[in-house]
Amino acid sequence: MYISNLQLTNFRNYRHLDIEIPNGVVAVHGDNAQGKTSFLEAIYLLAIAKAYRAGGDRQAVGVNPDNPEGLANISGVVHRKNDIVRISVGMRIDTARDGYSQSTFQKDIRINGIRRSTTELVGVVNAVLFDPQDIDLILGAPAMRRKYLDILICQLDRIYLRSLQTYQKIVYQRNHLLKLLRDKRAGYRELDYWNEAMVSEGTKLILRRNEVVEELKNLSEKVHRRVTGIETGMEIEYSPGVAVSEFGEEEIRKSFSSTLENGLDKDVAAGLSYSGPHRDDLVIRVDGRDAATFASRGQARGLAIALRLAEGAILERVRGESPIVLLDDVLSELDTLRSRRLLDYACEMEQAFVSTTDLGRIEKSILARSTRMLVSNGAIQKS
Repeated sequence: MYISNLQLTNFRNYRHLDIEIPNGVVAVHGDNAQGKTSFLEAIYLLAIAKAYRAGGDRQAVGVNPDNPEGLANISGVVHRKNDIVRISVGMRIDTARDGYSQSTFQKDIRINGIRRSTTELVGVVNAVLFDPQDIDLILGAPAMRRKYLDILICQLDRIYLRSLQTYQKIVYQRNHLLKLLRDKRAGYRELDYWNEAMVSEGTKLILRRNEVVEELKNLSEKVHRRVTGIETGMEIEYSPGVAVSEFGEEEIRKSFSSTLENGLDKDVAAGLSYSGPHRDDLVIRVDGRDAATFASRGQARGLAIALRLAEGAILERVRGESPIVLLDDVLSELDTLRSRRLLDYACEMEQAFVSTTDLGRIEKSILARSTRMLVSNGAIQKS
């Protein structure tokens, strides 16, 4: 799988871009704050249907004198094993004219010219993004690891994406009701519906996450050895936000229902749902110890890269073709050995983008057969 053309209009610091892209390795280079990350983010947006970086979709719309309407568009031509798809994602911020109302945000997704939903887009293009902040997958909060898991599974399974969206809405509504109960403005019987809905959709998420984590266990350990070149053991364990002894559907339902019932007083007092898949975590260990506590920064970087490589391996196995690989300035924090091993992996993919401020970070043999793109102030030229 590879992208052959990318067009950007008012996306981040790109006012207008229309560029042809070959397959193989693409070295995206230039000084900091010129648009390298935004370029890779735009490609990733075509895969996951939203802006990846902080600030989200609204902040991705470029603000400049030529864009008073608050419009942005990201379009790409993607070659898959059996066909070619043309994808466009339009964004629009409608500013309230009265100066008091909140502005609205609209997104227009089209696949081969036909309007589609976010759910229908995710999974059409598969991509894996290596980001400098990936170290937070190991050292950061559980939310980072849940996001990693959700993005991976959503690219594999649209049913999971629908369940995730439904579950998030259920938790929001349940939390709202919990606050009303705390303030004695609602009755407890109103909670029955949301508890049942939460258990139903949450059970689906737990089952699917457990399946994928089981596959990640084997793959991540293998690729961790490949990237680091050492035999340090890497272990992954799924830690659901509901205590379960077995990962059977009926067992999860019973445990989830019991947990909600037993934790009701605490939930009402806080106005929050303390249990459920929205509290899940991945426990990652190195040498038998919790990596979040004991891993050095170098170890954490290697573990994070292993997670990303395993993500790509699962996508390739399920889809039957390699995903687009996006390496965003990760070489600067890797030693020579790990950089070489990571780039060797990237070269096995049909297309891989490597962004850097220093082309010297890329091995000469790889650089010699790559396409170079120089990014400067929101413009790109082949160099």
